[in-house]
Amino acid sequence: PVIAAPMFLVSGVNLVTASCKAGVIGTFPVLNARTSEMLDDWMGQITSELAEAKRAEPERRIAPWGINLITHRTNPRLEKDIELTVKYKTPMVITSLGSPGPAVEAVHSYGGLVFSDIINLSFARKAAAAGVDGLILVCAGAGGHSGTSSPFALIDAVREFFDGIIILAGSISNGRGI
Repeated sequence: PVIAAPMFLVSGVNLVTASCKAGVIGTFPVLNARTSEMLDDWMGQITSELAEAKRAEPERRIAPWGINLITHRTNPRLEKDIELTVKYKTPMVITSLGSPGPAVEAVHSYGGLVFSDIINLSFARKAAAAGVDGLILVCAGAGGHSGTSSPFALIDAVREFFDGIIILAGSISNGRGI
């Protein structure tokens, strides 16, 4: 499946629902919703709009949606954001900038998937040990909090200990590279 990458302050309800209706996984960083109340509203809108689209066109392929959750201990909203994640049974959660541990048990409780952004082998091992379903290898050339590793070397090293889904971020900058 194709994933629309979450972009800070650009991704929100409209981009996520349009992506999902087009068959592409749509995600957004939870901090784009500036408060937990706003996040509750956004998640409700996304859930309702995608359910309505599925009811209106049962044969249409509606992709799942997801969030990017900052799991660093300095995130004052982490606990509330996880509560909302469970409330709306967010299908896909991407964790970054901290241990995915706080999200794994909560998201797995309802059958959701957890993917963790990692920038090096050490973080990959920690995320795998925490029980994530997939790793997003953020390598040289990726946007945002980019790693410096060669994607090809990191994939090989991660495959030595991780059998789950791997998503590669970075290294491809144009259509010819694909």
